[in-house]
Amino acid sequence: MRVALVTTAPSQRSGIGDYTRAWLAEFRRLAEVEVFVDGGAGEEICGLVTRHVSELASFEGERIVYQLGNELAHAFLTPLVKRFGGTVVLHDWVLFDQAVAAHPELARGGLAGHLRAFREGGVDQAMVYAANRAEKRRAARADPKLAASGTILAGWNEPEARGRWTEARAFVRLPGNVDAVRIAAFGEGGRELEVFVDRTHRARVAFERVRDATLEFELVGEAPIVELRARGLRPSDEQLRLGDTRTLGVFVRSIEFRERGAWRTLDLGARAKLAGRPVTLDRDRFRLPFNRSIVDAADSFVVHSDFMRRKIQATRSDAPPIAVVHHGASPRWHDGDRRAERRALGLAPAFVDGFLATSFGHVQEHKRVDKLLEALALARRERPDLHLALVGTLQPEHFDAEALVRRFGLESSVLCTGYVDEELGRRWIHAGDLAVQLRGPSTGGTSGGVFQSLAQGRGVIATDADEQSELPADCVLRVKPDADEVANLARLLIALRDDAAARARLETAARRFVTEEISWPTVARRAFDFLNGLPNRR
Repeated sequence: MRVALVTTAPSQRSGIGDYTRAWLAEFRRLAEVEVFVDGGAGEEICGLVTRHVSELASFEGERIVYQLGNELAHAFLTPLVKRFGGTVVLHDWVLFDQAVAAHPELARGGLAGHLRAFREGGVDQAMVYAANRAEKRRAARADPKLAASGTILAGWNEPEARGRWTEARAFVRLPGNVDAVRIAAFGEGGRELEVFVDRTHRARVAFERVRDATLEFELVGEAPIVELRARGLRPSDEQLRLGDTRTLGVFVRSIEFRERGAWRTLDLGARAKLAGRPVTLDRDRFRLPFNRSIVDAADSFVVHSDFMRRKIQATRSDAPPIAVVHHGASPRWHDGDRRAERRALGLAPAFVDGFLATSFGHVQEHKRVDKLLEALALARRERPDLHLALVGTLQPEHFDAEALVRRFGLESSVLCTGYVDEELGRRWIHAGDLAVQLRGPSTGGTSGGVFQSLAQGRGVIATDADEQSELPADCVLRVKPDADEVANLARLLIALRDDAAARARLETAARRFVTEEISWPTVARRAFDFLNGLPNRR
């Protein structure tokens, strides 16, 4: 069987690229493969020299296979799938980034953007898109940069009868000609409030003995932006009893400002002027899979979960052939001393001697890192030797994990490594006692972090939802993403920290699963058998 594999060039760094290299190394033993790329033609992958996709039309083999997921660099694949058909190894259900790169009109908006949203997502997604664009236009009209006066609130929870809770960071833009501000706030014990004006620190209060405080300071400047930063956040016991897991900041009872010698009170119940998280298309990405071009045009699919298979079947009425083949992994565990590895990584003695959990991969909001950090803070009240390493690229412009670490008071117990290459990532996972790889909402894609951790022989805690619910229970423990998630995760961390035998059973099962079910030769053989049973490409 002759197969054209269409993918990104080896020099293009990506998670799906890593998967493709490992998969191809085994698959090429079973089939005659030619590799086609958009950029980087002439590079070598697994001993094969890549060709440019412009030559795909002259390929005379029986199969075309695309490695495709939610990556910007995969935009070039859309017209190829529509033109040539073939088998898509679909790594993600949500193809938001890939679609926006393939169809720039989605980002630009206008009639062309709305039409494209309909074509890529149908009526439901077109309605989400239209609502997002309309909200963005309204927000633009109220943007502080455009408004000459008026009050803008950002980072505040819903108004209550006697005031309003802030989030970790809250902003208020005051009218021009303000020369003084007075803030009355309530904070639960252990919390702090810092106030900045136009990024300059102006006041601080710690709510230890005093739970009510009034901060007053003079101002100089036009239309100042006042920022309130709260630290030491955690849900109260009453919140948890009610299933409310928000990490509230401080409760602001009133904000007064002096304008032209007269004190005025800010209306904290002004819903119409609330300007929360910036309105971008990206904000609604999980409601905008934008995958119709791919799902409708492909002749067949290889996916990594039954969850993805059901998604495709619910969209397509013609029942295309679909193979469910696990994401692969190579057995990489060893019995070297974990604490010696921690010392070699330069970790502090508390990390070396304590219990260390790891979370591997890009540090993003949908990985539920906020819930993990909150659970760790809760668990450390009983087991202060619990530690965590977030091993992966930080994206503070979208999700500020380090700010969350500070919010929960975990500076001495959490490490954020930033980007690490694959080899160093494996060392970090080996150094840990356990891996935690949460997700939600899900893109539908299999977590590479889960499979990397299993490949290192580590037990895993994952989210009990969507594709992660299918992971084997003997090596992957699951936590439901509900109101009890934080408390349940904290209890699970404590239980596994205390029970070395339970961790050993997880690790034995992980090694068995990798060896018997998801080794790359096994995965490649299952993909080959599926492809071999398909009719020749159109």
